[in-house]
Amino acid sequence: MTLCSGDVLMTEGGDLDKLGRGTVRNGEIPDCLHQNHIFAIRCFKHKLLPEFLAYLTASRYGRDYFEATGKRTTNLASTNSTKVGLFPIPRPSIDEQRAICAFLDEKLDRIGRIVRSIESQIDTLGAYRKSLIHECVTGRRRITAADVEPLKVWVAGGPD
Repeated sequence: MTLCSGDVLMTEGGDLDKLGRGTVRNGEIPDCLHQNHIFAIRCFKHKLLPEFLAYLTASRYGRDYFEATGKRTTNLASTNSTKVGLFPIPRPSIDEQRAICAFLDEKLDRIGRIVRSIESQIDTLGAYRKSLIHECVTGRRRITAADVEPLKVWVAGGPD
């Protein structure tokens, strides 16, 4: 089956917590096909937005459904097209679906910015740590009692 932009691609198997999780295809690869292990869902966009369906499959509601209906083996879980087709989809109006998706997009974008900021801070602190170690090892910096005193307070659980 040839995939179209806007199709929701859902996983058939793998880890139990990943069953049925969907993402919207945006035409990243032209003339793309799919076979087994991926379900392609094409929404009637006047009834159901693909982005809303993708968010729904990733929600606790979607996770609970696919975990409850998934077939488990020793180290693998799977679902099938019948169970995907029976997934009960709450369907607010299109305007409400758009509003929900916009809200989630904004919140996820904010979380992404926070994560990138924290990762940048971690990288900066890591570079500072390496520089400090280098300065101490090469003798360009000496550790004094004044440097160690704040650590004693921190390790002991705070000032007396």
